[in-house]
Amino acid sequence: MGKVNKNIRMKAKAAVSKAATATNNIKTKIQNVGKKDDTGVLEDKLLLTKTPTKKKAITKREKVRQKHKHLMNKFALIKKQRKDEAARKNREKTAVIGDLKPLKDALPSLDELFKLSKQSDSKTGIKDIDEPTSKENPKDDKKLNVKQKLKKKKEKFVRQVSSYQALLKDPDFKKNPRDAISYHIKYTRGLIDE
Repeated sequence: MGKVNKNIRMKAKAAVSKAATATNNIKTKIQNVGKKDDTGVLEDKLLLTKTPTKKKAITKREKVRQKHKHLMNKFALIKKQRKDEAARKNREKTAVIGDLKPLKDALPSLDELFKLSKQSDSKTGIKDIDEPTSKENPKDDKKLNVKQKLKKKKEKFVRQVSSYQALLKDPDFKKNPRDAISYHIKYTRGLIDE
């Protein structure tokens, strides 16, 4: 036999000693199973979580086939994703073609929907849709000239600022701001009558 490197001999000895200590530990665990330890509790733990079974030997040819199959599946998946993406882009580009009149006739008009919502006395919070409750009528703004419109906006802004300042000074608002705001919203929407 030829010369053996000193490091290789040391590694082999260390591996043998580790294996020996591992087998000794296993033997002691096997002996202790079913016995009481110092606390008086039985050790009913299973030594091995898996039952030892022989592994099925996979040949090199089968491994190559599995890798090839896995790679082909990846390629097929990527190809399918690209195809789906291209189809989605084509669907985005195509315009709606055909007669949309039957669809339009089947859907109710917005005016009918608004009439139904006004009949049920429900308020949407959108000024254009809800009936104006105050004296100000949005249709009157068309008759006013630019200076009058600006003056009206300025007056409205001053009223809002003064009402917010009064709200901040209000003792109820200082105690519980959430309740004061919810009351204000309900009052302005006409849900509370006073």
